[in-house]
Amino acid sequence: MNQRKAKHNQPPLRGLAAWGISAVTFGGTVALSVWLSRRFPDFDPLPLFWILLAACAAACAVNRISAHFFARKHFGMPHEEMNAYMARHDKACREDPEAVMKQYSDMAIFPVFLLGVYVLLTLSMIVTGAMCLRMEAGGFGHFIAYILGVPGGFLLLLMPIYRIVVTTPLGLKRDFLTPRENLPLLYAIAKRAADTAGVKGDIQFEITTAHECDVNRFGRTYVVFLGTRLMAVLTPEEMEQALVMAFSSFSRRRINRQIVFRYCLGLLGSSNVRPATFAFDLFFSYADASLEWTYALYSHAVKRVLTNEGYERVRSHGDVTAAMGVLMKEAFWSYYTFEFPHFMPQSFYETPLPSPHYEQDVCRNFRLACRRRSNAWLSMLGAEMEGVLPPTDLPFRHERRVLDPQGIICPPLLLPDEESPYGAEVTRLIAAIDQRSIIGFTNLSEYEKQRKQQYLEPMQIVEEYEQNPTGYSTPELSPVINGYRDIGKFDRAEAVCDEILEREHNPFAMAHALYFKGMCMIHRYETEGIDHIYRAIDLNKNYMKDGFEMVGEYCVLRGLSDEYAAFRRRAEIQVSAHAYNQEGACSLTVMDRLEPEEGLGDMLPDILGYMERVADGSIREIYLVRKIISEDFFTSAFVINFDYGVSDEQMRRVYSAIFNYLDAYPVDWQFSLFLYNRETERAVMRVNGSRVWSKKE
Repeated sequence: MNQRKAKHNQPPLRGLAAWGISAVTFGGTVALSVWLSRRFPDFDPLPLFWILLAACAAACAVNRISAHFFARKHFGMPHEEMNAYMARHDKACREDPEAVMKQYSDMAIFPVFLLGVYVLLTLSMIVTGAMCLRMEAGGFGHFIAYILGVPGGFLLLLMPIYRIVVTTPLGLKRDFLTPRENLPLLYAIAKRAADTAGVKGDIQFEITTAHECDVNRFGRTYVVFLGTRLMAVLTPEEMEQALVMAFSSFSRRRINRQIVFRYCLGLLGSSNVRPATFAFDLFFSYADASLEWTYALYSHAVKRVLTNEGYERVRSHGDVTAAMGVLMKEAFWSYYTFEFPHFMPQSFYETPLPSPHYEQDVCRNFRLACRRRSNAWLSMLGAEMEGVLPPTDLPFRHERRVLDPQGIICPPLLLPDEESPYGAEVTRLIAAIDQRSIIGFTNLSEYEKQRKQQYLEPMQIVEEYEQNPTGYSTPELSPVINGYRDIGKFDRAEAVCDEILEREHNPFAMAHALYFKGMCMIHRYETEGIDHIYRAIDLNKNYMKDGFEMVGEYCVLRGLSDEYAAFRRRAEIQVSAHAYNQEGACSLTVMDRLEPEEGLGDMLPDILGYMERVADGSIREIYLVRKIISEDFFTSAFVINFDYGVSDEQMRRVYSAIFNYLDAYPVDWQFSLFLYNRETERAVMRVNGSRVWSKKE
């Protein structure tokens, strides 16, 4: 299901409906218990109540154990095995999605059965509990059964009703919608597209700043979510075909009813057991885990079925060339964002006030990039990813074969005429988005705060360096590189990296320069940059997550099958081996295995000297302990206790500087940095001699 539904509010009447349904059911159940008490006055319900309670507890235990083994088997697959499994599923969905969809047609049977058992047990507990209170010879046990059965049973009965009725996000909030009179031409295009897809209902628009063309249904209203960055490059003919494919998702009402139904069942349980809903979460834990797994596979097949039907409508009633133009421009956006600094060198926060035409600039530059780079982008899109199936592959590579099995059509690059009525309407809508953004900054304090952090402070670091570039150690140059990056001067940042790589002899000091240099090379489509990224990861595992993501994205954009396969093998081995250790290095608690840190030697005075210098009197104490994470991995954990009265801004600046310094420290060593708080205080106080520096009063 499209998660954009969550941004619209549900009517408050739905909460009242949940309470009303629960109250009526509860009242009827209590009335039944009264009737049974009168009909069978000598029947003692207490033994039956304890049997029902034991059955409920047994069901909770069985479901929780089953959920644990199911999650370990499916969600706990190794990365390589999971990727292979999803690749096979995706291939099956492309070949015969209807057959795949039927494999999961019965996945709702068990949750529905379990829901029936749950309701029956709950109602029976309420009935027997209420009967216990009416027993004339009842004792303390009957009173306990009443407390557990009636109020407790009512709360248990309310939970599934509340989650299914209230939590399901189906309401529509019209504040986000664009008045129809502001987009008459787009509305006419959408109406024709809906008629082609066989969809009837009220059509509304929500204009966003994304690169999207999507449709969601709220009752009888269909909301078109249209992003300015896609709208800016689509011709009227392409817009109509994009909307035909989007509306086709609602052409088979039965499938959509099934999706909503199964989504509602998925709201029953929670994989995270909470104290307030302990019994309820345990009871549905297996249904929650199994439905989450099968629902994702089912939804993927459904999406392929509906996509194929949308393409069939385009082939039968539309313009295949225009539809392929839509796919091409959707892929172009991925290239544009990858090369974004080349087209938008100015930082958003460079101006003292929010730019009144930022969205217009982005859309204008995207059009310009399409004109300049279309041939190069199409050439890269033509590279097939044979032998591997990355989950983020660009749709144009495979969807075009569904639209045009013969592979004859090559879409020309056509951009909307800004002087035409349609182009003028699009321009007005983009300008309106800018105006809405400016209105959103009525309180400029947030913009000023962000501008200070993301532009002014990096600019200050850069200016200080340019005034006196001598005397900087290699770790101290990392903030300079990042500062140039933040203000958009990538060429100057790369020049600093080149300088480090030329003069530095300690390989561990080169990690940040290697990483940034490799990033710049990759964004220029120089494949040699991959080796720089890999070397940086080998020297400093902190670059692993972002580095592997960047290499994977680059291989997909270029269509480099061999490089992608090699990247995936390397990433799976290194990430799986390092994930546990890295997670352990990010926390410090009293339950950790801690001991004094005595292995830093001459490094410690150097590190403490830098901390004292950059703190400029703001730090009161510094603690250091060694955290043993595994038999072959540990981290030297520094804890900083700032002085009283230090502002949040200064704390953030000092903490960031120290973090960057430790991250780039030229040794093969794992450092961690934490703030002094109640939890870290208890941890460091466990270790004798953990305080390694204190402020001289």
